[in-house]
Order: sequence, then C-alpha cells, then structure tokens
Amino acid sequence: MGRPNFFIVGAAKSGTSSLDRYLSQHPEVFIPPKKEAHYFSIPDFPPAFRGPGDEGMNLYTIRDRAEYDLLFDGVRDEKAVGESSVFYLYYPGTAKRIYEAYEDARIIIMLRNPVDRAFSAYMHLVRDERERLPFRESLAKEDERIAGDFEPLWYYRAVGLYAEQVQRYLDVFGPERVKVIIFEEFSRNPVAAVRDVCTFLEISPDFTPDTSIRHNESGVPKSRAIYNFISKPHGIKEIVKPFLPASFRERIGNQMKSMVLERVQMDPDIRAELQRYFASDIAALEDVLQRDLSIWRKHKQQASGQ
Repeated sequence: MGRPNFFIVGAAKSGTSSLDRYLSQHPEVFIPPKKEAHYFSIPDFPPAFRGPGDEGMNLYTIRDRAEYDLLFDGVRDEKAVGESSVFYLYYPGTAKRIYEAYEDARIIIMLRNPVDRAFSAYMHLVRDERERLPFRESLAKEDERIAGDFEPLWYYRAVGLYAEQVQRYLDVFGPERVKVIIFEEFSRNPVAAVRDVCTFLEISPDFTPDTSIRHNESGVPKSRAIYNFISKPHGIKEIVKPFLPASFRERIGNQMKSMVLERVQMDPDIRAELQRYFASDIAALEDVLQRDLSIWRKHKQQASGQ
C-alpha cells in the first residue's frame, strides 16, 4: 500500500481538478480517482453540513483512517503519490494534521483571483441547482450560511481570503515544501505549469499532459435536461458503461458538459465591490509570497468558467 507524499490543498474553483487530472497522466504519479477525501479536515467539520445539496460532503468525505489508506492501495512503484482536497487550505487545523502524518510531504496550492473564484463557486452551485439566489443576495447571506454549517463552497468571500491560509502551510512545512500556482498563469500555459510541478515533485518534467479538457467547469446549462442527463446517473449510461473505457467516458462527459454550459458575466458593480473587499488581503498575500499579484487588480470582465 502506498503512502502519500504530496497534497493539492486548494483553493476551490482554482483549477485543482484540472491539475489533478493532468498530473494523473504522468507515469511516475499516482493520484486516486476519488478527489475531495478531506480526511485531514474532518476534525474541523461540523457534525453535518446543512446547505442545500451538501449531502455529498456528508456522504463522500472519508472519516476513517483505514478507508483513507485504501485510496493508495493501487500504488505500485510511482515516485509521487498524492491526493487533492480543495478545503484543506481553508480549515485551520489541516496543515498541522497533514504534517503530523507525513512531515516530508510537499504541498501544492492553487490560487485564483478571489473575485473570479467567488463568482465561479456561485455559478458552480447554480449549475448544480443548489444556489437559488442572485449573486448579490447570496453574498449578503454568507455569514448566515457559515453559521448554519453550509459547506465551504458557499463561502464566496471567506474562502478567497488567502493570506492567512497560505501562511499556515508555509509556517508548518516551510517554503521549500510549498508550491503556489496562480490560476491565471496556469490557464495561460498549463503544460509549462504541470512540468514545473513535476520538477517540484522531483519527477521527470519531460512530460506533456493532454490539457485539452478543462475539468469541473461552472456555468448555466443551456438545457437543464441535457446537462442532467450528462452529469447524473441514468439507466442508458449504465448499459453502455461497461463497453467504454473510463478515460474515454470522462473525456466525452467533460466535452459535452462544456458544450452545454453557458458562461455568464458578473455584474460590474459587484465586481468592483468585491475588488475593494479583497484588496487588503491580496496586498497581505503579496507580502506572504513575496511576489506581485497585479494580474488580479486589472479591471477585466471575465465570464464564469472553471
């Protein structure tokens, strides 16, 4: 049985699904098919998440150590063994727990402009028929939802306050074991970004992943019936499933979802308000990372995407 030596810890809606799948193509990497185990954040969870559709977090997160270890049962001789859980970054006790279990682990953090990340999380929940309110109203409900034990995907602002979250991992693991990736740079050249991660993981960077598919995209379905057929279990799909390789099913499913989803623009006034809200934390993050993040300050209207 394998032993993880790297973790993709978030942030949610910042490209972690794509990085996870691109790395999984590398012959020296093992990542279990199951993403979002969240095992090391469980002590910070409430007894149950109570937001609409949060049952998935309650049912599919892993709370038992033996069950967690089974995620790595398929490891053979891969040098880099890891898992991805997007809320590991948000919950304050997680970094220390990972370190206590695997002190030599390497940490990968993906960060997206927090304004765009917030809207992408909102559109993700709209896509899945969980969020019913307009974006402005949903932002006003955030504190109430946090107090009501909604899962962190609903925390449109709180999850995007990165400075303290990143600092925790730097303090626990040290900067040499933490790799921070900026989503906007990753999107511009995903192959180069993946090769850079390979170097960080001390595996061969001479690797070109298939990056033609973006994973876990957000948006509004042009046809709810078609999107639900693609994304949810269906008898017809179960009949043909045994005859199609899993990788082919994943590719076709992602391509079809992307075609059905319509990208939506954020209201410019809300964008401006969120830019003001996040400004001081972005400045603090620049100090933490010792790098310029002016890429996030450009007043560029973007449609909701990944």
